[in-house]
Amino acid sequence: MVEEVRPSDPGGAPLIAANYTYSSVTDRIASIVLTRPTTPGWIAGFALACLLLMTLLGSISYLLLRGVGIWGINIPVAWGFAIVNFVWWIGIGHAGTLISSILLLLRQQWRTSINRFAEAMTLFAVACAGLFPLLHLGRPWFFYWLLPYPNTMGLWPQFRSPLVWDVFAVGTYMTVSFVFWFVGLIPDLATLRDRATHRWPRIVYGILAMGWRGSAMHWRRYESAYLLLPGWQRRWWFRFTPS
Repeated sequence: MVEEVRPSDPGGAPLIAANYTYSSVTDRIASIVLTRPTTPGWIAGFALACLLLMTLLGSISYLLLRGVGIWGINIPVAWGFAIVNFVWWIGIGHAGTLISSILLLLRQQWRTSINRFAEAMTLFAVACAGLFPLLHLGRPWFFYWLLPYPNTMGLWPQFRSPLVWDVFAVGTYMTVSFVFWFVGLIPDLATLRDRATHRWPRIVYGILAMGWRGSAMHWRRYESAYLLLPGWQRRWWFRFTPS
């Protein structure tokens, strides 16, 4: 027998409707990933996204063949096109971080879905921003010259160069944002792993969940025990008694 303690928001209203349970809500959300078939609309959207990606790759290829002069840069405006796009994408990334952090600091109980969206937006924005300093090099295949690594020529990057600062700033921002996004996603990946019915999805989600077991329901015949169940970025207490 499971005796479930339903928390409520500060106003006293229940967090979920009376005809739902936490298990049914989780099953319904997990079914979107695990069992819902691929629709023609999704395929059309994916094809459109691939077309835009091919446009980007074609533009980058043309840039590498002709040089950064196609951006119209000159001596007074050496960073014109690239710096505008770089700062714009960094601003989008900062917006995602700001939204996520404010909701977290204010402890909003409905924040999880918005958090995931905002953090994912930050990761994609930082990845897009990192393209422009690399493309501005003119020879982006030599980008590793900006990294401080021991080499046979004994050369180190010029640490007074803003381009080197960009490497460390963007790299640090990407790393911190990824950790912030991924750590919160681990319980949900474990939930998908436990509900997956096919072998390969179970293996993939199991690897991504990194052995997390806090979200799995393990029934044990104890006289009286409490299981802390992290779910949807909150902690729910369940009391288990032997049936």
